[in-house]
Amino acid sequence: MGEKLCPADIATYNMIIQGLGKLGRADLASAVLDRLLKQGGYLDIVMYNTLINALGKAGRIDEVNKFFEQMKSSGINPDVVTYNTLIEIHSKAGRLKDAYKFLKMMLDAGCTPNHVTDTTLDYLGREIDKLRYQKASILSEKDCPS
Repeated sequence: MGEKLCPADIATYNMIIQGLGKLGRADLASAVLDRLLKQGGYLDIVMYNTLINALGKAGRIDEVNKFFEQMKSSGINPDVVTYNTLIEIHSKAGRLKDAYKFLKMMLDAGCTPNHVTDTTLDYLGREIDKLRYQKASILSEKDCPS
């Protein structure tokens, strides 16, 4: 009962949390995580990435940022998957400055971008263009009253 979990058990928990994340059940994924930790489990880079993704897709951005900081403070270095996920989540949440911050952090850490990064940055660029267009439209409306 009080035995330490083996890596195979950790992998099973990861798959469960990943599946719950895909179903949009970040609340249940958090409960599964709590159970894992109570049973002596640990979080590795795959588990952190899975949690960050699941929470981000559920719109729980503050929790995403908390897990990212927890991951770094526990000595686990973010990888390209971590950074791509953070950039995407923050972009889709409209937190474009934060998305850019994670891109800069990724590059500063020497983490090489990949094709997923390119796709995510295309999305980020489109979102920035939308904001510029909206801002320009608002300014032109102020300049040209009806």
